[in-house]
Formats: sequence, C-alpha cells, structure tokens
Amino acid sequence: MLSNLLLVLASTAALVNSQSTSSIDPNSVDIKTRQYWCSAQKSACPLLCLQIASGVPESNNCTAETLTYSCVCSNGISPNASEYSQTLPYFICTEANNQCVNACSDSACQSRCRTANPCGAQNPPRVNVTSTASSSVAATSTAASNVIQTGGATGAAPRGVSVEMSQVYGLCVLVGGVVAGFAVLL
Repeated sequence: MLSNLLLVLASTAALVNSQSTSSIDPNSVDIKTRQYWCSAQKSACPLLCLQIASGVPESNNCTAETLTYSCVCSNGISPNASEYSQTLPYFICTEANNQCVNACSDSACQSRCRTANPCGAQNPPRVNVTSTASSSVAATSTAASNVIQTGGATGAAPRGVSVEMSQVYGLCVLVGGVVAGFAVLL
C-alpha cells in the first residue's frame, strides 16, 4: 500500500512539474495579464480534451500567482497545451521571447530569441487528409487514421466535422433570416 501511495505521489509531482512553467519569473508580468492567461488556459482545456476524450476535464485549474496549471481530461491524459495558442505555455513562451528581445542590443540577437524558442505547434498533426488514387477513383478521407493524440491517448475520430456542419447550418439559417427580413421590408 505504501508503494501505491508513493507511485501516486510521484505521478502527481511529475504532472505538476510538467505542467508548471519556469521560463519566466511570474512577477515580471502584471497580475492582470497573468489572470487573463489563466482564464484563457481554463477556457482552452475543455477544447483540448475534446480531441482526446470527452470535453469535460477531470481537472482544470490555473494559478496566476505562480503560472502553473492543470488540465487532465476525463480519460486521465493531459493534452500537450504547448502545441496550441491561447494556452498558458504559449503565453509564457511568447513573453519569454519578448523579454529576450528586450534584453538584446542588436537585431541578430533579437532574431535568435524568436528562432531558438518557437511558440505553439511547429508541426501540427493533420486530422483530415484527402488523397486520390487515380482519376476514376473518388478522393477518400483518412481522418480515422490521423486522429490527434497527445500523451499516448487512444481515441476515436475527432468531433470537429459535426461541429463544422452545425456552424454551416447555423450560418444558412442566419443568412436566410436576413434575406427574409429584407424581403418583408421591400
């Protein structure tokens, strides 16, 4: 039982360590900016979880004072938030680059600040890929074989297609309503 407890504590410490960011001094950034960053991180967590599990995170916390966060999906996996914009790792990376640039005295140094430390996804996985075998064969989608999986997740096909279709239908209803409104006025 003690070994199980130690394993849980070690896992928790590793999670906290991997989710904390120490590339900048939190106090070097205004608290209101850090609070905004945490708000954006907490908003992004359910969206990231939609890619590897249900959209309801098991844990979704962010501490503006220390710039640490926790985003654990319902399947127990933490998505790699550094691969996305509008997340705490992205904001911290961007701020670290800004601080590096401000400390430079020439443009070569400033360029190295940004190229040595790119922020966000560098090679994002492609979710939907279309290919054509020959001119007589229709294009086939290989979405199921290219599901975004971070942290070793095993997941189902992404839900983005149904979300996109509902957006298209919503737009059609909105445009139809505007056209009908103009027809009534004429």
